[in-house]
Amino acid sequence: MDKNIDILGNIVNFLLVALIFLGVLAITFKITLKNYNVKTSKIKFYGLFLGMNNRSILAFSFITLNYIFMIWATATFSGINLIYIFIMVFFMIGADIIMKMYKRIPVDLLFCIINVMCIYVSSKIYDYLTNEYTTVFLLIILGLVIIFIFLYFTYITFKLLNNIVISQENLKKKNYKKL
Repeated sequence: MDKNIDILGNIVNFLLVALIFLGVLAITFKITLKNYNVKTSKIKFYGLFLGMNNRSILAFSFITLNYIFMIWATATFSGINLIYIFIMVFFMIGADIIMKMYKRIPVDLLFCIINVMCIYVSSKIYDYLTNEYTTVFLLIILGLVIIFIFLYFTYITFKLLNNIVISQENLKKKNYKKL
């Protein structure tokens, strides 16, 4: 019972972190984009959302929330459990279902398995470092593993977001190329 309460508390902490992150992101966009005209080509990122339909924006949001969740789970060293796995699978597969990209589901499930293993490995190294044997060498290894995991999560997230962007009809007409 205590473990379930701890997991629920961790999820509430994640929601707070996600809300703070998204709030800071919104304020940053509001400040930096107020001087730009969206009809010019000065800023293409903001214009990207103008051509998206609601399904694409929802899938984009699912993938972004999944990224924030994976970074949070890795940074807090909370380990992995079935609820976390369910949340990651829900976000990844939910984005595929929303975009009607059913052929991507097996690949995204593979990415989910790899993401779970990354979070598991980082938490096990951290547990060993804090409970068993503390050395500078292990601390350096943990730092390098976390940097690698963050870069991997970022790469996978951008690949998934790119898949959503290239499925847009207005970009297909402009011969937008896949990264």
